[in-house]
Amino acid sequence: MTAETAVPGLAVSAVGVVLVAFSMRQAVSGVPPLLRDLGLTPSLESWLVTIPVLCFSLGALAGPRLRACFGEERAILAMLALLLSGLLARAAWPELALFPGTILAGVAIAVLNVLLPSVVKRRFSNNVGFMMAAYTTAMTTGAALGAGLTVPALRAAGGSVQVGLVIWAIPAAVALLAWMPQARADAPPPRTAGAMTGESIWRRPFAWHVMLFMGFQSLLYYGPLSWLPAIYRDRGVDPADAGFLLMLFNACGVVGNLTAPVLASRLPDQRPAVAVAIAFTSVGLLGILLGPTATAPIWAVVLGIAQGASLSLALLLIVLRSADSDVAARLSSMAQAGGYAIAACGPLAMGWLHAATNSWTTPLLLLLAVSAAIWIPGMVAGRNVQIGGQAGPR
Repeated sequence: MTAETAVPGLAVSAVGVVLVAFSMRQAVSGVPPLLRDLGLTPSLESWLVTIPVLCFSLGALAGPRLRACFGEERAILAMLALLLSGLLARAAWPELALFPGTILAGVAIAVLNVLLPSVVKRRFSNNVGFMMAAYTTAMTTGAALGAGLTVPALRAAGGSVQVGLVIWAIPAAVALLAWMPQARADAPPPRTAGAMTGESIWRRPFAWHVMLFMGFQSLLYYGPLSWLPAIYRDRGVDPADAGFLLMLFNACGVVGNLTAPVLASRLPDQRPAVAVAIAFTSVGLLGILLGPTATAPIWAVVLGIAQGASLSLALLLIVLRSADSDVAARLSSMAQAGGYAIAACGPLAMGWLHAATNSWTTPLLLLLAVSAAIWIPGMVAGRNVQIGGQAGPR
């Protein structure tokens, strides 16, 4: 029996993908609302919000090897168990395990980031746009809930940081249970005839543009994700309201998640969709920089929609630019290893610049500079070509 027939039907697989995606961002988005309650120095705060993104980069390199050794389904199950362990550890012993638990969770999410697009490419090849929309929508919804409900949970528990951290282990546990039927796959998927052979994908210039687009858009997401509550708390906004802005930012990303991949997958190429997403990102960042606090929800909505669309497009481009699921796994590993290494610079640089200037102006100007630079890889990666076929781009 092959791996393709050993796993449950498409409906069960689709539910599994959605539940896994839902659990993949609370480990990150649930921390910024708690930063001021963890008793950390500004430097440690910067590292805490940066560590997951660094782990996304380093852990992504392990994705293809784990896929080859165990198959996608079993590797995903193992990573869900690792994610749950990290979340439980840091909640049970925050004084000792806050950073180690965050590292475990970050590595697990990194591998999941690589494997899920490959699963979508292999099992949902006729519905790629729809499944990428469902995948990214679930991920963004999970991030929004993590951002918006952490402070209320903290207050309901009498200020217990442990409760604020442990509640996000629940979705990971549910995803682990839901994915267990997928572990029936007893072999990694076979290579197909169109797969790349004998050449590293890192030697493909076109793949570098896909990676750079992934990296820049991720930086533009994780920068605000890590510091948006702090930006508005420093402007006098109540902590719960600042957390609500982060929830709004993530929740409105669902609009971009739902629309961008479905519409973009029907276009001759994806450059128009990429251009709209980049333009809205710049508008949202300018609003946060220049607008009064009363207009903060407007810019959270604009930036959220733009970033939801950008994330969906980045993941969609990995799938559409790959000739088969093997190439998709390799391109996903490259794009996310290199991309998240770039993205990790965002939260860290913003924290350092804020500490150096005692202002959020320079960190926001940095994000605006990145939103200008992303046009180049975005327009190249948006072209309708594939990597791995006989006529694949160099």
